[in-house]
Amino acid sequence: MQRNLRFALFGNTYQEHKSAHVTHLLEILRGKGAEICISNEFYDFLKQHTKANLDGLEIFKGYDFNADMALSIGGDGTFLRAASRVGKKEIPINTGRLGFLADISPDQMEEAFDEIYEGKYLAEPRRVLHLTSEGYVLKGYPYGLNEIAILKRDSSSMITIRAYINSEPLCSYQADGLIIATPTGSTGYSLSVGGPILVPQSGTISLTPVAPHSLNVR
Repeated sequence: MQRNLRFALFGNTYQEHKSAHVTHLLEILRGKGAEICISNEFYDFLKQHTKANLDGLEIFKGYDFNADMALSIGGDGTFLRAASRVGKKEIPINTGRLGFLADISPDQMEEAFDEIYEGKYLAEPRRVLHLTSEGYVLKGYPYGLNEIAILKRDSSSMITIRAYINSEPLCSYQADGLIIATPTGSTGYSLSVGGPILVPQSGTISLTPVAPHSLNVR
């Protein structure tokens, strides 16, 4: 008996051609009796710019959703934004376009969902960062799959960043900023400012200063 799965759908809301395969995706999921919920901004985009059949989709805002798997339609940026909203839910994220983090191309969708429903897939665990702040209201979502960056405002002055691990002092950075990166994000922004490349499964977190004023912290 085929298991009834629930999918959360995210997508690119800037380029119409990246959503061209949504109609086919929805047909596949409906054919398998899947429950489908969709982020409100992607729903509004599809309703305005495509002719996809959106009947019966459950709309959610932010990260107020429950699902067995999240689906990201777009490129790496869309995937990362979806990951920030999945946060600590510990559900797999799959994506439907070729890219650095992508797994499935559009012509592979039917085969891919057949395998998902048969349980023939491997979920690769990745760490995410959770940002909290005392006294400041955070904008957006407090989770990051790649990195969290602390950067100075438009100013000629450096900033001082004091880093602690489990309340124990680690280092004080005089720099333009500090990038705290996961292994997944180690090949992104962190690498561009001289950070190390980390094995995805290592669980390591790297701290990379941006334009530090001291050679000793590199």
